[in-house]
Amino acid sequence: MTKIMSTFNRKGESETKGKSHWQALLFIMVLAFILRIFLVLYPEVIRIDGVEYIRHAKEVLVGNWTEGKSSPSYPALVAFAYILIKNYELAGIWVSIVFGVLLVIPIFYLGKAIFNEKVGVISGLVAAVHPFLHTFSGSVLTESTYHFFIATSVLFGWYAFRKGRFYHVLLFSVFATLTFLTRPEGIGLLFVFIVWVFFFNPPEERRFWSKRMVMILIALLAFFAFSSPYLVQLRKETGKWSISKKLDISFGSISEVGDLPSINEIRPWRKGLPLLSLFKDPLSLSVRVGTGFFSSLYKFQQVFNPMLSLFAVIGWVGIIRNRSPFFLKANFYIMTHHLFYFGLLLSILFTSRRYTSHMISISIPWAAFGFWLFLRWIQERWRFVGSPKKFTVLLLVILLIGLFIQGRVIHPRDHRLIQKEAGLWMKDHLPRGVKIMSRMPQEAFYAELPWVIIPNKSYEEILRVARSNGIRYLVLDEDVEKRSPGFLGKFKEEDLTLIKDWNKQDQKVVIFEIVYP
Repeated sequence: MTKIMSTFNRKGESETKGKSHWQALLFIMVLAFILRIFLVLYPEVIRIDGVEYIRHAKEVLVGNWTEGKSSPSYPALVAFAYILIKNYELAGIWVSIVFGVLLVIPIFYLGKAIFNEKVGVISGLVAAVHPFLHTFSGSVLTESTYHFFIATSVLFGWYAFRKGRFYHVLLFSVFATLTFLTRPEGIGLLFVFIVWVFFFNPPEERRFWSKRMVMILIALLAFFAFSSPYLVQLRKETGKWSISKKLDISFGSISEVGDLPSINEIRPWRKGLPLLSLFKDPLSLSVRVGTGFFSSLYKFQQVFNPMLSLFAVIGWVGIIRNRSPFFLKANFYIMTHHLFYFGLLLSILFTSRRYTSHMISISIPWAAFGFWLFLRWIQERWRFVGSPKKFTVLLLVILLIGLFIQGRVIHPRDHRLIQKEAGLWMKDHLPRGVKIMSRMPQEAFYAELPWVIIPNKSYEEILRVARSNGIRYLVLDEDVEKRSPGFLGKFKEEDLTLIKDWNKQDQKVVIFEIVYP
């Protein structure tokens, strides 16, 4: 490994090469597009969040761009795509596909800027076939656009930190704002950038404090200038300064610190997050952050892929052994984002595989570098191989095919297809404008009918709520007994009339018409 790294330094391959790399990048983008075109031809069933994004997109088209609960960036893109496509679901999928293809660009340049062009190419290829990135490229979700904006923000953030050019700072702020306007936690990118500019010198120079302050000022002013229309509108609608309608973050009252909930009692998505609560019990906060970080890291290696995680570890061994100030600072700059998101953000809010997957894009260069070191090690050890270049290409192809096939096995796209079938049947057979009540909104979305969520109450209470809201049809699934124990045992024909049912393996959908007395 040491010999390989010394060769790496001697050849200067950590610096970008002057020759054109557009052919390789174009090939990777074409590959990514070909793999994703099938996601349009055979779309998955829309997810719960996707229904809300489309509802928000409809509001954007009539001028109510902050009407939804979600941040406005992705719904606005869906609304724009709808003008061209005239189908909201396909518009959302196409937005995700376009940004899923574009994602290979910042990942390629991130690998190229920190390591070398070969690592950049491997990074782009991995991004093109990565199971999670591929799957979300066909979903009506924010993930694909969020990955692109995160990777681009981190790339320009590194350029700005390293070179100190003000236009790089401005570009960083633009994409950091777009990241924030896609998901509110994207504001953390600005925090990480400011910390690095304030406390650390770039690898090649000792930066004056005056320039540091100017860079921070430009980043802050540009960020708030671009995001101020959204923040001001939130202020008008909620009556207080906030970064999202989904998550209520407040400072809290110093005089009422004793009455604030402890860190273990906070449920940010339901009751908000008073920041002073984080400091009420430092010991509990430390435990929460520590356990949350390792929980996030464990879930991340699952979505990142265990094999890529192994190559990322190999890559980090090479980074540490290299001991180059450039290498260390560049990679610890990226690592700081993981520490912030895993250690602070997700540990306090909510840890899930989906949310930890947001760090996949900026982690790929580590795995690519580890794989590149592995290939160099193979070439050094197995000199008897007749065509070492062909052999390394074969290993790369095996890696890419293995990643893609594994993703198709672990992440099948036919989940809850029964909901789409039921919804399309209702669209063709039920009267227009009638309300339906169900556990999830997918059936109502495909039926193009108003939807009301079924409450977690008794049989009698569900019927009372349904009738009081003018619900015409009740749609139940296999989980009805979990939400309302004893519901099926209390079923009466004078209350409900069976219209149609679907059964598929362990999934079930039943449509009842509610009888009014």
